[in-house]
Amino acid sequence: MLATARLALVLLTAAFLAACGGGTLVTSGTPTPAPTPTPAVTSQYPIPTASSQPMGIALGSDGHLWITEFATAKIAQLASNGTISENVTPTGKSGPLGIASGPAPNLNVWFAEFNVRKVGEITTTGPPYIEYTLPDVKAKPVGMALGSDGNMWLTDSGTNSIWRVQQIRVKPYVKFTQYRLSGNAQPLAITNGPDGALWFTETGTNRIGRLPIKGAPLREYTIPTKNSDPVGIAPGLNNALWFTEQKAQQIGEIATTGNVLAEFHLNGAMAPDAIVQGIDGNFYFTDTALNKIGQFFPKSHRLVFYPIPTANSEPTALTLGTDSQIYFVETAGNKVAQFRYFNV
Repeated sequence: MLATARLALVLLTAAFLAACGGGTLVTSGTPTPAPTPTPAVTSQYPIPTASSQPMGIALGSDGHLWITEFATAKIAQLASNGTISENVTPTGKSGPLGIASGPAPNLNVWFAEFNVRKVGEITTTGPPYIEYTLPDVKAKPVGMALGSDGNMWLTDSGTNSIWRVQQIRVKPYVKFTQYRLSGNAQPLAITNGPDGALWFTETGTNRIGRLPIKGAPLREYTIPTKNSDPVGIAPGLNNALWFTEQKAQQIGEIATTGNVLAEFHLNGAMAPDAIVQGIDGNFYFTDTALNKIGQFFPKSHRLVFYPIPTANSEPTALTLGTDSQIYFVETAGNKVAQFRYFNV
């Protein structure tokens, strides 16, 4: 739209000058595009509580960003004006980790409480909280995602399971359904795939898992590189899933059929963690040990790293904001940061 308007202005000016006899006709109507900025961390927002260890981040239905604070058992909200507010979870030392925006009609924010085998729910306007206890006493909920069926789904490294959290109208107001994985799966990240199924990483068994919303059949696909340590996973615009391999320093691509299409070595990477695809079609990931944001071009396989101003910040989870820029947490730096990779 901007380019069309600029072209029209150029042609109109040329016509005006030609009619007045006071100018030279413009022979090229192609406008000069605005320069693409160098991607960089452009903003950092300190979390008010010191040493809070932010671990998870998600975009809420209110347009604000929501953050879990593992060490201080708080849920924080980063508003569009840059202010951060915090709320303490009802259960002390709950250790909140994964976080995700929930289903209609209330569109609350949901989070996993690792230390107390609970799932929490909070309105976008703040407390009160609601907490639900997982029925398995060994549960250690980690990652959380909203499924295409309108239920919340989470990974559980304590019982090597995937849980469906279904809201019901009577107490206890949720119904838990457990799906056990093979061996010591240690599932971590989970996402809603382009095929409507839930996809997740199994760091303990070096696999990528797939669970349809109806719960069966559950499939687990072995990654070709042994002991690769899959961590983050995200859907791609090409209808495949993309994941990080932390120990192998690679990015993998898996089709919805379960076929691992490719693995790309990330030269210079140390510990690639969370991953997301930008609106430019490229993939961005945090490298916890390298203290940088990585940019991977799937078409050319080119890789670029960008530094984070805070030394030893330990970047972990990341997400896209309402502006489609990338936001991530600095677990050791105790901040939320913005990474800009395109002009608004």
